[in-house]
Amino acid sequence: MNKNNEINLNRKSLAELPSLDYYRLLDKFSIVCLSDIEKIMDYFADYFDYSKRSHVLSLPTVKAAKIVMDVLLNYCVPLNELHDCLLECGLRDICEWLNKNHLKDLNVDTNKNLVNFDCLIQSGQFSQLSSDCYTSNKNTVSSFEEILPVIHYKSAESALVASPKRTDTKKLFGCFKLCYIEERNLTFRRRQFSEAISYIKELKMIKNRHLNLYTAECILKNVHSNDHFLLYPYDPVETQLLRDYADIYRNIPPNQYNTLQQLEILRDISCGLTYLHSKTESKKNPMLHSNLSPDSILIETRGNNQVSAKIFDFVHSVEMNDIDNFDGKLRDEFYKFGQIIFMVVSWRFLDRIECDRLHLDETEDEEIYIYELFRRFDMDKQPNNFTIHKLLKMSYKLTAPDYDLTKGIDKSYQLIKQQIQQLNGRKTMWP
Repeated sequence: MNKNNEINLNRKSLAELPSLDYYRLLDKFSIVCLSDIEKIMDYFADYFDYSKRSHVLSLPTVKAAKIVMDVLLNYCVPLNELHDCLLECGLRDICEWLNKNHLKDLNVDTNKNLVNFDCLIQSGQFSQLSSDCYTSNKNTVSSFEEILPVIHYKSAESALVASPKRTDTKKLFGCFKLCYIEERNLTFRRRQFSEAISYIKELKMIKNRHLNLYTAECILKNVHSNDHFLLYPYDPVETQLLRDYADIYRNIPPNQYNTLQQLEILRDISCGLTYLHSKTESKKNPMLHSNLSPDSILIETRGNNQVSAKIFDFVHSVEMNDIDNFDGKLRDEFYKFGQIIFMVVSWRFLDRIECDRLHLDETEDEEIYIYELFRRFDMDKQPNNFTIHKLLKMSYKLTAPDYDLTKGIDKSYQLIKQQIQQLNGRKTMWP
């Protein structure tokens, strides 16, 4: 459950909504996959112990979704909480259905007696921190510290967190250090920023929390110095950069690749990018990561070959109203996402020169040429190679110089979700 928000007991819970079409809602849940169910249980972790989680994940997706919904009904979870959870999980189709049918019940109570972190952020206090405030002056940083959680500490034990496959331990993903904070009795990943502008950009991402974005939780303030520190959540699972994760597959034959794993990684990345590129209540303008690469994506590996991907390192991020050439930056973001798709489907990374050369070498029909690339990189040897061929085609389109920007990442996200559903043998009930 989201620990940064206090639950408003006056909000209408699922059990208090006689007008809620429970069976229709379950129909909507039948299009999700088990990794989505797991994310929902992570969000409402207080209601799902280990044994219950294991039992739910062993069931078919439709039954698992029904059990999850029954648990949320029994605990009278507010509809707002469920809506926020689905939004963070990227299940926007269900969110839109809830907005359409239960808009009045989704109104947020802004009772001043409640300490609601999101309400503080959305109340307008961030409006003073526009793009012209990206300076190193102390007033800007202090404005954030007035409304964000701040931990003061004297000293803390810390250790470097290197990517496990790197021989050079100085190349840390995001320059993180493991840091145990006695005040919270928790271990975090700590990051120090040498430039105030980078610090402020990462601060702004705190209000744009999403399950597929790795953002800070709070500010760490050192009483002995004025250094800029942020604390990031730490989950004791195997975590590594996408580039290092791809190295694992270099000596593995293509026929042993896990197609579902590849799709889930791409789904998480495209879901995070779709959220960045869209407008929300807390994010009035679309944002660009501007530095998307295999070194800015974290892969978390859990039991039963389950993986999830998170985008991090937003120090180069920009908002639409901050730059003049937004379309050019957006095209570059699509191009980099196309490179990421190619890397995940082939476990090889093509730099920009090599990627451009693929388009320059095209001498005949595009479909024939894409199929030649498909065989050149041994993708025809992978299991479910029909799905892999579709992903290669998607990558080729995104890296093309004439790609239609109006299609956005959202179309790729929907296609990837559709491939996951087909691979799991489930028919979508979404019209």
